[in-house]
Amino acid sequence: MKTTARRFIGKVLPDGHLSLPEDAAKKVGNVFDVVLMPMEEPDIYSYAETLARDKGFAVLTEQDIERIIHESRGIL
Repeated sequence: MKTTARRFIGKVLPDGHLSLPEDAAKKVGNVFDVVLMPMEEPDIYSYAETLARDKGFAVLTEQDIERIIHESRGIL
């Protein structure tokens, strides 16, 4: 099985766990080398949430917004 490196934006959850893309989260028991780098750009999540509200997309969840951000950056 060929393994490739990939990049994604994760978030530390209240219980201390790191959010993962859905397909990676299903790989229970797999071991990964993790590098944590803080986001230096403006708070993209708040900006996206405000934009969604202004554009009438307030029904989007935080997960929807994260998925949109990841897809727009080519992070799968």
